[in-house]
Amino acid sequence: FDKWTKLDNSLYNQSVYYEPNRIAAYYDFESMEFTPEVSAALDIYAEESTTVNEDGYMLQIYSESKRIKAVLADLFNDKLDINTNLPMWTRNTCKYGDNFVFLKLDPEKGIVGCQQLPNIEIERHEVGINDKVPVQTSNEQVRKGLTFEWKQKNISFQSWEVAHFRLLGDDRKLPYGTSMLEKARRIWKQLLLSEDAMLIYRTSRAPERRIFKVFVGNMNDEDVEAYVNRFADKFKRQQIVDSKTGNVDMRFNQMAVDQDYFVPVRDPAAPSPIDTLPGAQNLAEIADIEYIQKKLLTALRVPKAFLGFEEVVGDGKNLSLQDIRFARTINRIQKSVIQELNKIAI
Repeated sequence: FDKWTKLDNSLYNQSVYYEPNRIAAYYDFESMEFTPEVSAALDIYAEESTTVNEDGYMLQIYSESKRIKAVLADLFNDKLDINTNLPMWTRNTCKYGDNFVFLKLDPEKGIVGCQQLPNIEIERHEVGINDKVPVQTSNEQVRKGLTFEWKQKNISFQSWEVAHFRLLGDDRKLPYGTSMLEKARRIWKQLLLSEDAMLIYRTSRAPERRIFKVFVGNMNDEDVEAYVNRFADKFKRQQIVDSKTGNVDMRFNQMAVDQDYFVPVRDPAAPSPIDTLPGAQNLAEIADIEYIQKKLLTALRVPKAFLGFEEVVGDGKNLSLQDIRFARTINRIQKSVIQELNKIAI
C-alpha cells in the first residue's frame, strides 16, 4: 500500500479504472443502436464519409511513382476490398471511437488480407514514463514500444499487425479514441426514461372509463360488495365451455374494461346510471420529449431535417454540402481514417 501511495493518485486512478469505464461505455453504445436517431446518425456518418467518385472508387491514391500507385491500388481495391470494408470501419470508429483491424501479413507479399477484431476485447498498451527501463538494464528486458492484446484469447499483436482507427478528441480517453456518441450517452438515457413515462401515461390515462351506478336499495352492507362484484363480472369475462372441444373460453365483453368503476347507490332517483369519465386531454403535449430529443441531436451533430426524413431537403445533395458545421465533422472523421490508411500503405 505504501508503494502505491507514493504514485500520483490521479494518474494511478485513471490507469486502473479506465478499462471498466471503457467497457461500460461500450455496453451503452451497443444499446444506443436500438434508438432510431442514433442508429441513423451512425449510418449518415459512414455514408457521408465514404462516398464514391464518378469512377466508383471510394479511395483516391496519389503518388509520383506509377509503380507505387499501382501497388497501393491493388492493395486497397483488391486485397482489402476498401469499397466494402471502409464504410463498416468508419461506422465502427464513429460508434466506439476505435476500430481494430488485424492485417494478415506475408513475409514476401506484405499485406494479403484483413480481419475485423472485436473492439471491446482489444487493449492498446503504450510505453509510458513509468515503463522506462534503467540504463544499466540489459537490452533483452527493454519493453516493446506499442502492442495490442486480445485478453480473452491471450494473444499479443505487434503494432504493424493491427490497424487502430481512432477519433482523437478527448485526452481523458487516451490511448483510445472518443466515440461520436460519447456526448449523447446521458441525454440518450434521459430520452429513454421520458419516452417510457409518456407511453405509461398514455396507456394508463388515455382510455375512457365508465362509472356504473348499481342500485342496491335497502340491501345489508355486508351483501353490497358481493352483489356489486357479481354485477361487474357480467360486464367483464365469462367462462364458456365449448361442447365440441371441452376447452374453456374466457370471452371478453367489450361493454366495459377492467378500469371501469362500479359504485353502489341507494337512491333510486340517482341520475344517469352510466357516466363516462373522459380520457387524458393533454396527449399532444410532448414539449419535454422534444426538448430532450433536440439536445440529443445537438450532441450527435447531425441536422434534424436530415435525420427525421420528414421532407426532402437539399435537392438530393450530400448533407456535408448543405451544412458547413456537419462538413467539418465529416472532415474530421475522414482525416482520422486516412491517417490509419496511410499507416497501412507504408
